[in-house]
Amino acid sequence: MRWYKKLFIVLAFILGGACFVFFGLKIDTVKVEGTEIYSGEEIKKSVFTRDFSDNILFFAVYNKIFGINKLPFVEDIEVSYENMHTVKLHVYDKAISGCIQYMGQYIYFDRDGIVLQSMQEKKEGVPVVTGIHFVAFSVGEAFDVKDSSLFATVMNLSQLISHYKIPVKRIHISDGDVVLYSGDIVIMLGKKELYDDEISALSSILETAAEKGLHGTIDMKSFRPGDRIILDSSGKTKKTRKKEKER
Repeated sequence: MRWYKKLFIVLAFILGGACFVFFGLKIDTVKVEGTEIYSGEEIKKSVFTRDFSDNILFFAVYNKIFGINKLPFVEDIEVSYENMHTVKLHVYDKAISGCIQYMGQYIYFDRDGIVLQSMQEKKEGVPVVTGIHFVAFSVGEAFDVKDSSLFATVMNLSQLISHYKIPVKRIHISDGDVVLYSGDIVIMLGKKELYDDEISALSSILETAAEKGLHGTIDMKSFRPGDRIILDSSGKTKKTRKKEKER
């Protein structure tokens, strides 16, 4: 066999291999799961940014060497390959505790008070904290606040609200007193060290109230476990308790 025939075979083999790599390994399906903060399209747009990253071979190499691109509120993304054309992305969201509005921006923070991101967009389901005065902030660092104990109270409340999945739009602090705003319902929690019992008791009440479209005020300043929660829709506050029955 002449040398040019051998060269032709080698070149044909290389060309065939290149065509297979570039056209036969294209990612056709991307499955996104786990995230409640971003849409699937937002995750895909963030992950597939490099040249030829829609090719499963290039994508795997990029992921191995550089890691995967992540959005601000993403803790991690677990990548798995179902076949040569399908990639599954399991997204682990960062725990956003709340945000503070400042100069037209929303400053988002996690359960430890670490600033995650500053943006104009208000994320759905994240409570806005008002009444807290901070000195400065920097992304990746904790808020520098005037009253650290007050901010610790906000952290505790935010974690409880997230845990019980209570639809709170705003947490307001005034002279240490805490007020929650959930839809058209105002909840006065008062000034306490912990609010575990109050938030636990509210979880089912607010869900029912939202379904029925109720509005009014709930006074829980003097709340104790076992008390009955009263929704006052007359514009006046009530303090009623239900004593536990003696057995």
